[in-house]
Amino acid sequence: MKKCLYFMLVLALAGTVSAVEPVIEVTPKLYQVSEDGVTPQARKVPSRLQYIYRGSDEEYKFCHHPCLIAFRDQLFCIWSNGKVGEDEVGQRLAVSVSANGRQWSSVKPLLNLEQLEQFDQHVFVATGLLVREDKLVAFYTITPGKNFHEDTALYFSESSDGENWTDPFRITDGFFINPPVVVNGGRLLLGGELVAESDRETRRSKLIYHDGQSLRVGWSVAEIDEGDISRIGYAEPNFIDRQHDVVALFRNYTGKLLVSRSKDRGQSWEPLSDSRIPDSTARFATGSLPGGVRYIVSNALHEKFDRRALLISLSTDQGESFSRVFVLRDEPAEKRFDGQHKMNGWQYPHGYLWKNKFFVVHSVNKEDVALSVLKLKTLMTFAEDE
Repeated sequence: MKKCLYFMLVLALAGTVSAVEPVIEVTPKLYQVSEDGVTPQARKVPSRLQYIYRGSDEEYKFCHHPCLIAFRDQLFCIWSNGKVGEDEVGQRLAVSVSANGRQWSSVKPLLNLEQLEQFDQHVFVATGLLVREDKLVAFYTITPGKNFHEDTALYFSESSDGENWTDPFRITDGFFINPPVVVNGGRLLLGGELVAESDRETRRSKLIYHDGQSLRVGWSVAEIDEGDISRIGYAEPNFIDRQHDVVALFRNYTGKLLVSRSKDRGQSWEPLSDSRIPDSTARFATGSLPGGVRYIVSNALHEKFDRRALLISLSTDQGESFSRVFVLRDEPAEKRFDGQHKMNGWQYPHGYLWKNKFFVVHSVNKEDVALSVLKLKTLMTFAEDE
């Protein structure tokens, strides 16, 4: 009887240990702060900085939510483009194109005036880009001027040539600003926010997934236990595809990204837990590089809404553990124009691998769109360097 009780106790303790095992391992002191008490001690990785678009007195002065993708051997960039401040009526979707990643075309609106007529008093927010069945797909959120209005919804348009786009097609209600992630098996995952007031009383995140060929059908909503939602404002979920599961990371107010894991490719999710990866409350980018490397580009700082620096966190084991962190941008950056929700800094990045270079597009002070371009060989050397 005593032996039986002993083994039951051992099994119970083993279950307890398993239950608290971190979803992501983080090397101790990886994000130890420097003398300023905010920025982690980290080397700066060499990169080339260039601007795709700069706000001016004569041009639109708000830029945010940029995203990159290659289509027909050209690099496309899309972002939210407002006249003065963020989330104001008249905010459009802007597009610029480059054949080499250095020279960029003049900015054009994604949709024409006729397509915008039914959305006269609305705000357009860039979500991301996808290449699917020889077509370029642009995802975006349209709001009636309030992000959490019940009519705020995710839409998409398609293009066969990168210039002419189909009319907006509504996918689902919600506020989405992160591009879709393709996981093993071809399933699409998108993470956003619930918008209906009744929903947001008890939940924040909206995780959706898509199976099938047509983007007009086949979307489903995943379940997740977020726990205490008072710690979450905008969750802005993003994903890392691993060998045996998928990880979702969430912006929040705790100072560290929250994390969840799905073992069924995004249909159901474990309760949120602490990732131990710092975050100053901002959108971040995730993705894959050759050799099983996974990355997070983020404002991994220790002060709320501090976006003075962008850092790259690297994992060499498909995102199981993060053991490297480097500074990408930390030069002084100050806004030139006032406007709603404007703030200083390098922010809202998106990463993309193209022609042996790693491109990170980001907004600067929410009024410019810039690229930080790294040689893939250099970045991989930093990833492997002890």
